[in-house]
Amino acid sequence: MNQHDLNEIARRVASAAMEFAPGHQPTAAQAADAAAVLRDMMQAAGVHSVTFADFDGVAHFARLAIQLVQSRDASR
Repeated sequence: MNQHDLNEIARRVASAAMEFAPGHQPTAAQAADAAAVLRDMMQAAGVHSVTFADFDGVAHFARLAIQLVQSRDASR
């Protein structure tokens, strides 16, 4: 994973964070964790030649990563 990929992940997570209604937007720590989750997902999927375009064709994974982190935090 190169710097361009990391920048793209950060951009996608920041954009997805803006889609949440006020009061439901992720904290800075949640956004950072979501970016780390998305980075790790992309690295694992890359072994199978899966790209951002493939992810985009299925679901909004940046938003899902934020929701995953928020769910984790709500259950603590």
